[in-house]
Formats: sequence, C-alpha cells, structure tokens
Amino acid sequence: MSSPLEKAIEIIIRVADPDRIILFGSRSRGDYKKESDYDLCIIKKGVEHRRRLAQQIYRYLYGIGASVDVIVETPERFEELKDNLFMVYKKIAMDGKVIYDKPDFS
Repeated sequence: MSSPLEKAIEIIIRVADPDRIILFGSRSRGDYKKESDYDLCIIKKGVEHRRRLAQQIYRYLYGIGASVDVIVETPERFEELKDNLFMVYKKIAMDGKVIYDKPDFS
C-alpha cells in the first residue's frame, strides 16, 4: 500500500511534470506528529502560472489520506529567494530533502 507521500509524488509527477520535489517542514526534520501535513516545494522550469499549477495539483491531491501544502517555483526564482531570511525558501534550502529529481534536471 502506498503512503500518502508516495501517492502525492505520483500525482504531482503526473499532473505537473516537475523537475524536482522537495519535502520541507516538520516531515523533513523528523519532528512531525501523526496529523502533520506534508509541505512540498515543486520546482519546474518555465512555469509561468505558479498559482494556477498549484491549484491544479491541489485538485488531484484531494482524498489521498493526508494534508499536503504545495509551493510551486521556477529554479531561477528559488535560487534568487533561498537566501532571504524572511521567506520560507531559506528553510526549504536548509532543512528540505529532495524526494524527486527528474533524470535530466541539473
């Protein structure tokens, strides 16, 4: 049986064709509770409508058995923001764990 995280990864790959998926937050740090959500940063080259893609992903994640929060970013924007202490990208860069990489992503 697939875990909610495995289901989420499968759905995101099918719906968004991401270049990278990063798990962050309590689930990546290991200090989560049973009811903790999964925080995922989706990196996708060339995505123009990040919010629209996130909404599309949310529609397909409904009913997987866990709460999932999604942030969609381009690689360039993530690199630009990852050192900003006041944005979540810093924590993603520090504590996040890459759980999916497209084979040709560098």
